[in-house]
Amino acid sequence: MHRRQLMQSAFGLSVLSLGGCATRALALAEIADPFQRAFVYAFPLYELARIEQERTGAVGGPGRLNTVVHRSQLMDSNSRQVTAPNNDTIYSSIFLELSGGPVELTVPGSTDRYFSLAFMSAFTDVFAYVGTRATGGQGGRYLVVGPQWQGQAPDGVHLIRSPSNDVWALMRTLVDGPADLAAAQAFQSGLTLSVGPDRPSARGFTHAAGDVNDPAVFLSLVNEVIARSPGGGSEFGRAGQFAALGVGGAALPDQAILDQWRAAIPAGLEHLREVFRFRDYAVDGWSYQPPGVGDFGANDELRAAVALGGIAALGEAEAMYFHANFDGAGQPLDGGTAYRWRVPPGGVPVDAFWSLTMYEVTPEGRYFFTENPISRYSIGDRTPGLVVDADGGLEILIQRERPTGPLAANWLPSPEGRMRLALRAYLPKQTLRDRSWKVPALERAP
Repeated sequence: MHRRQLMQSAFGLSVLSLGGCATRALALAEIADPFQRAFVYAFPLYELARIEQERTGAVGGPGRLNTVVHRSQLMDSNSRQVTAPNNDTIYSSIFLELSGGPVELTVPGSTDRYFSLAFMSAFTDVFAYVGTRATGGQGGRYLVVGPQWQGQAPDGVHLIRSPSNDVWALMRTLVDGPADLAAAQAFQSGLTLSVGPDRPSARGFTHAAGDVNDPAVFLSLVNEVIARSPGGGSEFGRAGQFAALGVGGAALPDQAILDQWRAAIPAGLEHLREVFRFRDYAVDGWSYQPPGVGDFGANDELRAAVALGGIAALGEAEAMYFHANFDGAGQPLDGGTAYRWRVPPGGVPVDAFWSLTMYEVTPEGRYFFTENPISRYSIGDRTPGLVVDADGGLEILIQRERPTGPLAANWLPSPEGRMRLALRAYLPKQTLRDRSWKVPALERAP
Protein backbone atom coordinates (compact mmCIF):
# COMPACT_ATOMS: atom_id res chain seq x y z
CA MET A 1 0.00 0.00 0.00
CA HIS A 2 1.32 3.46 -0.88
CA ARG A 3 3.12 4.67 2.23
CA ARG A 4 0.88 2.51 4.28
CA GLN A 5 1.32 -0.54 6.41
CA LEU A 6 -1.12 -3.37 6.75
CA MET A 7 -2.26 -4.04 10.29
CA GLN A 8 -5.05 -6.20 11.63
CA SER A 9 -7.55 -6.24 14.53
CA ALA A 10 -11.32 -6.35 15.31
CA PHE A 11 -14.22 -4.25 16.58
CA GLY A 12 -14.59 -3.46 20.23
CA LEU A 13 -14.62 -0.17 22.11
CA SER A 14 -13.81 -1.42 25.58
CA VAL A 15 -10.61 -0.34 27.28
CA LEU A 16 -8.07 -3.13 27.73
CA SER A 17 -5.63 -3.56 30.56
CA LEU A 18 -2.31 -4.44 28.93
CA GLY A 19 0.07 -5.47 31.64
CA GLY A 20 -0.76 -2.48 33.78
CA CYS A 21 -0.24 0.20 31.14
CA ALA A 22 -2.83 2.95 30.87
CA THR A 23 -5.17 2.66 27.92
CA ARG A 24 -8.16 4.59 26.71
CA ALA A 25 -10.99 4.25 24.26
CA LEU A 26 -10.42 6.60 21.37
CA ALA A 27 -13.34 9.01 21.11
CA LEU A 28 -14.15 11.53 18.39
CA ALA A 29 -15.78 13.73 21.01
CA GLU A 30 -12.33 14.42 22.46
CA ILE A 31 -11.53 16.58 19.41
CA ALA A 32 -12.69 20.11 20.19
CA ASP A 33 -12.44 21.66 16.71
CA PRO A 34 -15.58 20.79 14.68
CA PHE A 35 -13.59 20.97 11.45
CA GLN A 36 -11.11 18.44 12.74
CA ARG A 37 -14.01 16.19 13.78
CA ALA A 38 -15.42 16.48 10.27
CA PHE A 39 -11.99 15.77 8.79
CA VAL A 40 -11.57 12.66 10.92
CA TYR A 41 -15.00 11.43 9.81
CA ALA A 42 -14.34 12.06 6.12
CA PHE A 43 -10.65 11.18 5.76
CA PRO A 44 -11.12 7.39 5.22
CA LEU A 45 -13.41 8.14 2.25
CA TYR A 46 -10.75 10.35 0.72
CA GLU A 47 -7.88 7.96 1.38
CA LEU A 48 -9.56 4.87 -0.04
CA ALA A 49 -10.58 6.82 -3.14
CA ARG A 50 -7.04 8.16 -3.49
CA ILE A 51 -5.58 4.66 -3.43
CA GLU A 52 -8.33 3.43 -5.75
CA GLN A 53 -7.46 6.13 -8.28
CA GLU A 54 -3.74 5.47 -7.90
CA ARG A 55 -4.16 1.74 -8.51
CA THR A 56 -6.77 1.86 -11.27
CA GLY A 57 -6.34 5.19 -13.06
CA ALA A 58 -10.12 5.56 -12.85
CA VAL A 59 -10.38 9.35 -13.16
CA GLY A 60 -12.50 10.47 -16.09
CA GLY A 61 -13.05 6.85 -17.10
CA PRO A 62 -13.33 3.30 -15.75
CA GLY A 63 -9.61 2.60 -15.80
CA ARG A 64 -9.02 -0.79 -14.19
CA LEU A 65 -12.13 -0.85 -12.01
CA ASN A 66 -13.78 -4.27 -11.75
CA THR A 67 -10.49 -5.88 -12.74
CA VAL A 68 -8.52 -8.50 -10.80
CA VAL A 69 -4.88 -7.50 -10.32
CA HIS A 70 -2.47 -10.06 -8.87
CA ARG A 71 0.76 -9.16 -7.12
CA SER A 72 2.34 -12.57 -7.48
CA GLN A 73 5.90 -12.19 -6.25
CA LEU A 74 7.32 -12.30 -2.75
CA MET A 75 9.09 -9.08 -1.85
CA ASP A 76 12.78 -8.85 -1.01
CA SER A 77 15.31 -6.17 -0.03
CA ASN A 78 15.04 -4.61 -3.50
CA SER A 79 11.31 -3.99 -3.06
CA ARG A 80 10.87 -0.33 -2.21
CA GLN A 81 7.40 0.46 -3.53
CA VAL A 82 5.52 -0.51 -0.38
CA THR A 83 6.50 0.41 3.15
CA ALA A 84 6.54 -2.42 5.72
CA PRO A 85 6.13 -5.19 3.11
CA ASN A 86 4.82 -8.64 3.94
CA ASN A 87 6.98 -11.69 3.20
CA ASP A 88 4.26 -14.21 4.10
CA THR A 89 1.62 -13.72 1.43
CA ILE A 90 0.97 -12.63 -2.12
CA TYR A 91 -1.97 -10.37 -2.91
CA SER A 92 -4.88 -10.09 -5.31
CA SER A 93 -6.64 -6.74 -5.45
CA ILE A 94 -9.97 -5.70 -6.99
CA PHE A 95 -11.55 -2.25 -6.81
CA LEU A 96 -15.23 -2.88 -7.42
CA GLU A 97 -17.70 -0.29 -8.69
CA LEU A 98 -21.25 -1.53 -8.19
CA SER A 99 -23.51 1.30 -9.33
CA GLY A 100 -24.07 -0.40 -12.70
CA GLY A 101 -25.10 -3.70 -11.17
CA PRO A 102 -23.67 -6.78 -9.47
CA VAL A 103 -20.23 -8.24 -10.00
CA GLU A 104 -19.67 -11.99 -9.70
CA LEU A 105 -16.45 -13.35 -8.22
CA THR A 106 -15.26 -16.92 -8.45
CA VAL A 107 -13.05 -17.59 -5.42
CA PRO A 108 -10.69 -20.56 -5.17
CA GLY A 109 -10.86 -22.82 -2.14
CA SER A 110 -8.29 -24.69 -0.06
CA THR A 111 -8.29 -26.48 3.26
CA ASP A 112 -4.47 -26.66 3.26
CA ARG A 113 -3.40 -23.13 2.34
CA TYR A 114 -4.33 -20.08 4.39
CA PHE A 115 -6.14 -17.38 2.43
CA SER A 116 -8.54 -14.57 3.11
CA LEU A 117 -10.54 -12.39 0.76
CA ALA A 118 -11.67 -9.28 2.61
CA PHE A 119 -14.26 -6.81 1.31
CA MET A 120 -13.84 -3.19 2.45
CA SER A 121 -16.45 -0.47 2.13
CA ALA A 122 -15.70 3.10 1.07
CA PHE A 123 -15.24 3.86 4.78
CA THR A 124 -12.53 1.09 4.98
CA ASP A 125 -14.57 -1.20 7.28
CA VAL A 126 -14.34 -4.89 6.40
CA PHE A 127 -17.93 -6.08 5.91
CA ALA A 128 -17.41 -9.60 4.53
CA TYR A 129 -14.81 -12.35 4.27
CA VAL A 130 -14.22 -15.50 2.27
CA GLY A 131 -11.37 -17.77 3.32
CA THR A 132 -9.81 -20.17 5.76
CA ARG A 133 -11.61 -18.85 8.82
CA ALA A 134 -14.78 -17.31 7.44
CA THR A 135 -15.86 -20.10 5.06
CA GLY A 136 -13.79 -23.03 6.28
CA GLY A 137 -11.50 -22.72 3.26
CA GLN A 138 -14.38 -23.10 0.84
CA GLY A 139 -14.44 -20.88 -2.22
CA GLY A 140 -17.26 -20.68 -4.74
CA ARG A 141 -19.26 -18.08 -6.61
CA TYR A 142 -20.15 -14.79 -4.91
CA LEU A 143 -22.43 -12.05 -6.19
CA VAL A 144 -21.34 -8.67 -4.80
CA VAL A 145 -24.10 -6.04 -4.92
CA GLY A 146 -24.44 -2.39 -3.93
CA PRO A 147 -26.72 -0.87 -1.29
CA GLN A 148 -29.64 -0.17 -3.65
CA TRP A 149 -29.62 -3.42 -5.60
CA GLN A 150 -32.80 -5.45 -5.46
CA GLY A 151 -32.95 -9.08 -6.42
CA GLN A 152 -31.75 -12.54 -5.57
CA ALA A 153 -28.55 -14.37 -6.32
CA PRO A 154 -28.78 -17.30 -8.74
CA ASP A 155 -28.85 -20.80 -7.34
CA GLY A 156 -25.44 -21.86 -6.10
CA VAL A 157 -24.18 -18.26 -5.82
CA HIS A 158 -23.64 -16.58 -2.44
CA LEU A 159 -24.84 -13.00 -2.00
CA ILE A 160 -22.57 -10.33 -0.51
CA ARG A 161 -24.28 -6.99 0.02
CA SER A 162 -22.01 -3.96 0.30
CA PRO A 163 -22.89 -0.77 2.21
CA SER A 164 -21.23 1.26 -0.59
CA ASN A 165 -20.89 1.11 -4.35
CA ASP A 166 -17.12 1.48 -4.02
CA VAL A 167 -15.49 -1.66 -2.60
CA TRP A 168 -11.89 -2.79 -2.25
CA ALA A 169 -11.61 -6.59 -2.27
CA LEU A 170 -8.17 -7.81 -1.21
CA MET A 171 -7.10 -11.46 -1.10
CA ARG A 172 -4.05 -12.66 0.83
CA THR A 173 -2.60 -16.05 -0.17
CA LEU A 174 -0.02 -17.73 2.06
CA VAL A 175 3.31 -18.72 0.50
CA ASP A 176 5.54 -21.19 2.34
CA GLY A 177 8.78 -19.81 0.92
CA PRO A 178 10.15 -19.55 -2.64
CA ALA A 179 9.65 -23.25 -3.39
CA ASP A 180 5.91 -22.84 -2.78
CA LEU A 181 5.49 -19.70 -4.88
CA ALA A 182 4.37 -21.39 -8.10
CA ALA A 183 1.68 -23.36 -6.28
CA ALA A 184 0.51 -20.23 -4.48
CA GLN A 185 0.32 -18.38 -7.78
CA ALA A 186 -1.74 -21.19 -9.28
CA PHE A 187 -4.17 -20.92 -6.38
CA GLN A 188 -4.27 -17.14 -6.69
CA SER A 189 -5.15 -17.34 -10.38
CA GLY A 190 -8.42 -19.02 -9.41
CA LEU A 191 -9.81 -15.64 -8.33
CA THR A 192 -11.76 -14.33 -11.33
CA LEU A 193 -14.43 -11.71 -12.01
CA SER A 194 -17.36 -11.55 -14.42
CA VAL A 195 -20.17 -9.10 -15.12
CA GLY A 196 -23.41 -9.41 -17.06
CA PRO A 197 -23.29 -8.73 -20.82
CA ASP A 198 -25.65 -5.74 -20.57
CA ARG A 199 -23.99 -4.14 -17.58
CA PRO A 200 -22.65 -0.61 -18.24
CA SER A 201 -18.97 0.16 -17.85
CA ALA A 202 -17.71 0.90 -14.39
CA ARG A 203 -18.08 4.53 -13.39
CA GLY A 204 -14.80 6.38 -12.89
CA PHE A 205 -14.24 9.44 -10.73
CA THR A 206 -14.80 13.05 -11.75
CA HIS A 207 -12.58 14.57 -9.06
CA ALA A 208 -8.97 13.49 -8.71
CA ALA A 209 -7.14 13.12 -5.43
CA GLY A 210 -4.38 15.64 -4.95
CA ASP A 211 -3.00 17.62 -2.04
CA VAL A 212 -5.05 16.52 0.93
CA ASN A 213 -4.26 19.86 2.59
CA ASP A 214 -6.23 21.66 -0.12
CA PRO A 215 -9.79 21.78 1.23
CA ALA A 216 -11.35 22.12 -2.22
CA VAL A 217 -9.57 18.96 -3.39
CA PHE A 218 -10.40 17.10 -0.19
CA LEU A 219 -14.08 18.03 -0.02
CA SER A 220 -14.70 17.58 -3.74
CA LEU A 221 -13.51 13.98 -3.65
CA VAL A 222 -15.14 13.14 -0.31
CA ASN A 223 -18.48 14.49 -1.47
CA GLU A 224 -18.23 12.61 -4.75
CA VAL A 225 -17.61 9.37 -2.88
CA ILE A 226 -20.65 10.00 -0.70
CA ALA A 227 -22.78 10.77 -3.75
CA ARG A 228 -21.62 7.56 -5.46
CA SER A 229 -23.45 5.47 -2.84
CA PRO A 230 -27.00 6.84 -2.47
CA GLY A 231 -28.79 4.99 0.28
CA GLY A 232 -25.44 3.69 1.50
CA GLY A 233 -25.21 1.92 4.81
CA SER A 234 -22.41 1.87 7.35
CA GLU A 235 -21.44 5.42 8.30
CA PHE A 236 -22.92 7.31 5.32
CA GLY A 237 -25.99 8.30 7.31
CA ARG A 238 -23.90 10.43 9.66
CA ALA A 239 -22.63 12.77 6.94
CA GLY A 240 -25.48 15.14 7.77
CA GLN A 241 -23.83 15.92 11.10
CA PHE A 242 -21.17 17.82 9.16
CA ALA A 243 -23.33 19.32 6.41
CA ALA A 244 -22.86 22.87 7.69
CA LEU A 245 -19.12 22.43 7.15
CA GLY A 246 -19.53 21.28 3.56
CA VAL A 247 -19.48 17.50 3.96
CA GLY A 248 -21.94 15.67 1.70
CA GLY A 249 -23.02 18.73 -0.28
CA ALA A 250 -23.36 19.06 -4.04
CA ALA A 251 -21.19 22.18 -4.11
CA LEU A 252 -18.23 23.48 -2.17
CA PRO A 253 -18.91 25.73 0.84
CA ASP A 254 -18.04 29.41 0.79
CA GLN A 255 -14.51 30.73 1.11
CA ALA A 256 -14.76 31.41 4.84
CA ILE A 257 -15.57 27.75 5.47
CA LEU A 258 -12.78 26.62 3.14
CA ASP A 259 -10.31 28.83 5.01
CA GLN A 260 -11.24 27.16 8.28
CA TRP A 261 -10.75 23.76 6.63
CA ARG A 262 -7.33 24.89 5.40
CA ALA A 263 -6.29 25.65 8.97
CA ALA A 264 -7.77 22.44 10.40
CA ILE A 265 -6.50 19.75 8.01
CA PRO A 266 -2.77 19.84 8.91
CA ALA A 267 -3.59 19.65 12.60
CA GLY A 268 -6.03 16.83 11.89
CA LEU A 269 -3.38 14.85 10.04
CA GLU A 270 -0.88 15.29 12.85
CA HIS A 271 -3.51 14.19 15.35
CA LEU A 272 -4.11 11.01 13.35
CA ARG A 273 -0.38 10.29 13.16
CA GLU A 274 -0.20 10.53 16.93
CA VAL A 275 -3.22 8.27 17.38
CA PHE A 276 -1.69 5.65 15.09
CA ARG A 277 1.42 5.45 17.29
CA PHE A 278 -0.81 3.77 19.89
CA ARG A 279 1.39 4.96 22.73
CA ASP A 280 -1.19 3.91 25.31
CA TYR A 281 -1.03 0.33 24.07
CA ALA A 282 2.68 -0.42 24.58
CA VAL A 283 3.88 -3.31 26.73
CA ASP A 284 7.50 -4.50 27.13
CA GLY A 285 8.61 -2.59 24.04
CA TRP A 286 5.77 -3.94 21.85
CA SER A 287 2.93 -1.77 20.56
CA TYR A 288 -0.39 -3.61 20.73
CA GLN A 289 -3.19 -2.68 18.40
CA PRO A 290 -6.20 -1.14 20.14
CA PRO A 291 -9.54 -2.90 19.94
CA GLY A 292 -11.75 -1.86 17.07
CA VAL A 293 -9.47 -1.99 14.03
CA GLY A 294 -11.06 -3.36 10.88
CA ASP A 295 -14.66 -3.04 12.07
CA PHE A 296 -14.71 0.46 13.50
CA GLY A 297 -18.39 1.23 14.05
CA ALA A 298 -18.76 4.85 15.10
CA ASN A 299 -15.11 5.17 16.18
CA ASP A 300 -14.18 7.68 13.50
CA GLU A 301 -10.87 8.58 15.09
CA LEU A 302 -9.51 5.05 15.05
CA ARG A 303 -10.87 4.42 11.54
CA ALA A 304 -9.13 7.54 10.21
CA ALA A 305 -5.86 6.82 12.01
CA VAL A 306 -5.71 3.33 10.50
CA ALA A 307 -6.63 4.73 7.07
CA LEU A 308 -3.60 6.99 7.37
CA GLY A 309 -1.15 4.47 8.79
CA GLY A 310 -2.49 0.97 8.11
CA ILE A 311 -5.25 0.93 5.54
CA ALA A 312 -6.78 -2.41 4.51
CA ALA A 313 -6.84 -3.67 8.08
CA LEU A 314 -8.42 -7.03 8.83
CA GLY A 315 -10.59 -7.87 11.79
CA GLU A 316 -8.91 -9.22 14.89
CA ALA A 317 -10.50 -12.64 14.46
CA GLU A 318 -8.53 -12.87 11.21
CA ALA A 319 -5.15 -11.47 12.19
CA MET A 320 -3.26 -9.27 14.63
CA TYR A 321 -0.07 -7.24 14.37
CA PHE A 322 2.36 -6.13 17.05
CA HIS A 323 5.28 -3.77 16.49
CA ALA A 324 8.51 -3.25 18.40
CA ASN A 325 10.71 -0.17 18.24
CA PHE A 326 12.17 -0.74 21.70
CA ASP A 327 13.62 -3.59 23.71
CA GLY A 328 12.20 -4.79 27.03
CA ALA A 329 14.23 -2.16 28.89
CA GLY A 330 12.74 0.66 26.83
CA GLN A 331 15.85 1.29 24.73
CA PRO A 332 15.45 1.96 20.98
CA LEU A 333 16.24 -1.03 18.77
CA ASP A 334 19.48 -0.68 16.82
CA GLY A 335 21.29 -2.99 14.44
CA GLY A 336 24.52 -2.48 16.32
CA THR A 337 23.10 -4.44 19.25
CA ALA A 338 22.41 -8.19 19.33
CA TYR A 339 19.06 -9.28 20.75
CA ARG A 340 17.37 -12.50 21.78
CA TRP A 341 13.65 -13.14 21.43
CA ARG A 342 12.39 -16.29 23.07
CA VAL A 343 9.00 -17.74 22.21
CA PRO A 344 7.78 -19.95 25.07
CA PRO A 345 6.68 -23.56 24.59
CA GLY A 346 3.53 -23.74 22.55
CA GLY A 347 4.59 -20.80 20.39
CA VAL A 348 2.56 -17.75 19.54
CA PRO A 349 -1.08 -18.82 20.07
CA VAL A 350 -2.51 -18.92 16.55
CA ASP A 351 -4.59 -21.32 14.49
CA ALA A 352 -2.90 -20.40 11.19
CA PHE A 353 0.68 -19.10 11.38
CA TRP A 354 2.91 -16.41 12.85
CA SER A 355 6.02 -14.61 11.66
CA LEU A 356 8.52 -12.09 13.00
CA THR A 357 9.63 -9.63 10.31
CA MET A 358 12.68 -7.37 10.37
CA TYR A 359 12.68 -3.87 8.89
CA GLU A 360 15.33 -1.25 8.50
CA VAL A 361 14.05 2.27 9.17
CA THR A 362 14.84 4.94 6.60
CA PRO A 363 15.47 8.59 7.51
CA GLU A 364 11.98 9.32 6.15
CA GLY A 365 10.47 6.85 8.61
CA ARG A 366 9.66 4.13 6.08
CA TYR A 367 10.23 0.41 6.67
CA PHE A 368 11.93 -1.99 4.25
CA PHE A 369 13.56 -5.42 4.27
CA THR A 370 17.28 -5.31 4.88
CA GLU A 371 19.78 -7.01 2.58
CA ASN A 372 21.53 -9.97 4.24
CA PRO A 373 23.62 -12.98 3.19
CA ILE A 374 20.85 -15.56 3.71
CA SER A 375 18.02 -13.48 2.17
CA ARG A 376 15.93 -13.97 5.29
CA TYR A 377 13.52 -11.16 6.05
CA SER A 378 11.23 -12.94 8.50
CA ILE A 379 11.24 -16.00 10.70
CA GLY A 380 8.37 -17.96 12.18
CA ASP A 381 6.61 -21.24 12.74
CA ARG A 382 6.95 -22.18 9.05
CA THR A 383 10.70 -21.50 8.79
CA PRO A 384 12.47 -24.80 8.07
CA GLY A 385 15.42 -26.02 10.12
CA LEU A 386 14.90 -24.01 13.29
CA VAL A 387 16.44 -25.39 16.47
CA VAL A 388 13.89 -25.82 19.26
CA ASP A 389 14.79 -25.88 22.97
CA ALA A 390 14.37 -29.04 25.00
CA ASP A 391 11.19 -27.63 26.57
CA GLY A 392 9.70 -26.75 23.16
CA GLY A 393 10.53 -23.06 23.31
CA LEU A 394 12.27 -21.20 20.50
CA GLU A 395 15.05 -18.64 20.82
CA ILE A 396 15.59 -16.33 17.85
CA LEU A 397 18.95 -14.57 17.42
CA ILE A 398 18.51 -11.03 16.12
CA GLN A 399 21.82 -9.46 15.12
CA ARG A 400 23.79 -8.00 12.23
CA GLU A 401 26.67 -10.48 12.18
CA ARG A 402 26.16 -14.13 11.28
CA PRO A 403 26.07 -16.15 14.54
CA THR A 404 27.92 -19.37 15.18
CA GLY A 405 27.01 -22.39 17.27
CA PRO A 406 23.94 -24.62 17.44
CA LEU A 407 21.45 -21.73 17.31
CA ALA A 408 22.86 -20.21 14.11
CA ALA A 409 19.86 -21.65 12.24
CA ASN A 410 17.62 -19.32 14.27
CA TRP A 411 19.22 -16.14 12.93
CA LEU A 412 17.09 -13.17 11.86
CA PRO A 413 19.55 -10.67 10.32
CA SER A 414 19.26 -7.04 11.37
CA PRO A 415 20.32 -3.83 9.58
CA GLU A 416 23.21 -1.57 10.47
CA GLY A 417 21.15 1.22 12.02
CA ARG A 418 17.60 1.81 13.15
CA MET A 419 15.32 -1.19 13.01
CA ARG A 420 11.77 -2.24 13.69
CA LEU A 421 10.16 -5.65 14.20
CA ALA A 422 6.64 -6.73 13.33
CA LEU A 423 4.94 -9.82 14.73
CA ARG A 424 2.13 -11.06 12.50
CA ALA A 425 -0.33 -13.53 13.98
CA TYR A 426 -2.96 -15.04 11.66
CA LEU A 427 -6.10 -16.54 13.16
CA PRO A 428 -5.05 -15.58 16.69
CA LYS A 429 -6.40 -17.68 19.52
CA GLN A 430 -8.47 -16.16 22.29
CA THR A 431 -5.51 -15.80 24.66
CA LEU A 432 -3.87 -13.49 22.13
CA ARG A 433 -7.05 -11.62 21.33
CA ASP A 434 -7.86 -10.92 24.98
CA ARG A 435 -4.20 -9.99 25.61
CA SER A 436 -3.73 -12.55 28.37
CA TRP A 437 -0.81 -13.93 26.30
CA LYS A 438 1.86 -11.25 26.30
CA VAL A 439 4.36 -10.87 23.47
CA PRO A 440 7.81 -11.66 24.93
CA ALA A 441 10.16 -8.71 25.33
CA LEU A 442 13.30 -8.37 23.23
CA GLU A 443 16.36 -8.80 25.41
CA ARG A 444 19.88 -7.66 24.72
CA ALA A 445 22.26 -10.55 24.19
CA PRO A 446 24.78 -11.05 27.00
